[in-house]
Amino acid sequence: MARRLIAEYPPATYRKQRTIQTMGGTGNPTPTTTRGAVLTEYGADLQELELKVPETEAGALLTEVTAATVCGTDVHLWQGGLDGLGVYLPVVPGHEAVGRIVAIGSGAEVDSVGQPLRIGDRVIWTHGPCNRCRACTVLRRPTHCLNRRVGMFEDVRKFPFVSGTFAQHSYVWPQAGRVKVPENVKDEWASAASCALRSALGAVELAGPILPTDTVVVQGAGPLGLFAVALASLQTPRRLIAVGGPADRLSLAADWGAGDTIDISEFETGEARLNRLLEITGGELADVVIEAAGAPSAFAETVRMAGTGGRCVIAGIMEPSVPEVPVNLITVRGLSVRGSFGGHTPEYWKALEFMRMHGKSFDFDRLVSNSYGLDQVTAALRRMQTHEEIKPVIRP
Repeated sequence: MARRLIAEYPPATYRKQRTIQTMGGTGNPTPTTTRGAVLTEYGADLQELELKVPETEAGALLTEVTAATVCGTDVHLWQGGLDGLGVYLPVVPGHEAVGRIVAIGSGAEVDSVGQPLRIGDRVIWTHGPCNRCRACTVLRRPTHCLNRRVGMFEDVRKFPFVSGTFAQHSYVWPQAGRVKVPENVKDEWASAASCALRSALGAVELAGPILPTDTVVVQGAGPLGLFAVALASLQTPRRLIAVGGPADRLSLAADWGAGDTIDISEFETGEARLNRLLEITGGELADVVIEAAGAPSAFAETVRMAGTGGRCVIAGIMEPSVPEVPVNLITVRGLSVRGSFGGHTPEYWKALEFMRMHGKSFDFDRLVSNSYGLDQVTAALRRMQTHEEIKPVIRP
């Protein structure tokens, strides 16, 4: 039995709006409490606690989480690496998930692409941008909204109590995008699509069209890099090379379209990896390099691997750092360097469509690994941290 977390704040912000559809309408009562894996101290084991379930606001949804996959960002949050981004402990971590709708707020009867929503439908959803700032309205980049609400950053003692996804239920902000999951997309696939795949989509699209004469390098063999390999392979480049490890991940990259792989345990330095690239290509550098490794040192390799007119997309590095970068190569080779930060509603929809259309071409089951309960979330985070698993699945 989960212990109860007593709210330390008065429920003044507990906005009771009319909920037009609930599980109660189908004979099943809407729950008033739920269980979640709560982070109360950085680096400590998460605690399974009993939490409040909010009444659904206008425009919001309440979901029952059927699968929540673990992301490297969850590991960073657990270890305190995101403390400067507005995290208010205690929190329920987790941000990539699929959930079945148990309550629909007034005005939320369709998803963000116009598909009707009903109780029991599965959805994935975005963070909650403000939809009023310059990034949201003028630049049309809600992922860069400085006011956006991130569920796993929110204090569980305050409304809406359950907005992270390592819980039995999770709240979808009224401002958040939401997309209905196609029937042939499994829960764990849809969960991975809501972060790793939509981020890979944004990165590959930002790289621009990939031509049959292009050499493409993807750095990193985690979920982001593996999905980038799969997406790039559909554009049939001349060469597609994956750099990373361990060997089992590179094997998956090869099966998903990488014609060559460079194992970082065999080629341990940036210079060795660059020389191996030149061996593979016969002395040519890459036309497109997508950084999905996350290590700050990868940026210098990105630049060194890109040839004249090359396009570099930085999608994995999130930690603040001052890496040694050969800036002169950007000038001399005329490189384009772009940063790709996640994706919003269009990328969520595209990610689901990619899985719906290509589920028989790519074995997505090989990406996801063991399943864990709420009392095992810490173990899943540790195994993600040590690269023992690619994508653990939390099943609340």
